Amino acid sequence: MTDSSESTRTPDVHINLNIRGMKPSATVSINEHSNKLLAEGRNIYKLGLGQSPFPVPEPVVDELKANAYQKDYLPVKGLKLLRDAVADYHRRGEGLGCTGDDVLIGPGSKELMFILQLVYYGDLVIPAPAWVSYAPQAKIIGRNVNFIPTDAEHDWMLTPEQLDEHCNEDEGRPRVMILNYPSNPTGRTYTPTELEAIAKVAKKHKLVIL
Repeated sequence: MTDSSESTRTPDVHINLNIRGMKPSATVSINEHSNKLLAEGRNIYKLGLGQSPFPVPEPVVDELKANAYQKDYLPVKGLKLLRDAVADYHRRGEGLGCTGDDVLIGPGSKELMFILQLVYYGDLVIPAPAWVSYAPQAKIIGRNVNFIPTDAEHDWMLTPEQLDEHCNEDEGRPRVMILNYPSNPTGRTYTPTELEAIAKVAKKHKLVIL
C-alpha cells in the first residue's frame, strides 16, 4: 500500500514553467544522431549543423596561446580595444555613427540574441521557414512568438506588405523581429532596396529588427 501523500507532496525542485517539457535543440539532436550513424558505419550526408569547414586562422590561434594565462575578470561589455575596433569597422564599412560604447561583445550569436530578447520587451516575429533555435529562446523568457509565412512566389522572402499587415493586426504592440539573411534554411538574401522597404515598415510600427 502506498502513501497518498507521496504522490501529492510538493516537489523538491520547482522548474520554470517556460522550461518544463522543452526538448533538446533540434540541430544538436540531428547532429548527435548523425554522428551515431556514422560511428555505425553508415554513409551519412550531414545537413543539420552549420559547422564551418575552415580552420581557425593562425593569428587567432597564436593570440589565444599567448593569452592562455589570463585569469582576471573582463569588462562585462567586452574588452575596450575590441569594442572600439568593432565600432571602427562598422563606421568605415557601413557609415554607422557608432562608438565602442555602443558595442557589446558576447561568446556567440545565440547568447547575444537571447540577451536582446530579454532586454527588449515584446513579441518575437519570425519570417518562416526559420532556424529552429529562434522560437525556443523567446519561449524560455515567456515571449509570444508569431511566424509570418513566406512562399515560393516571393522566393521565400518576407515582403514589406506582409510585415505591415502583421503589425496592423495589433497596432502599437511592441515587437522584435529576427531577419536572418542569407536565410537559414532557404539561402535567400535581400537586396539593399528590399531592406530599405522593410526598414520603412519597421520604423512606421517602431519594430526592433535583429
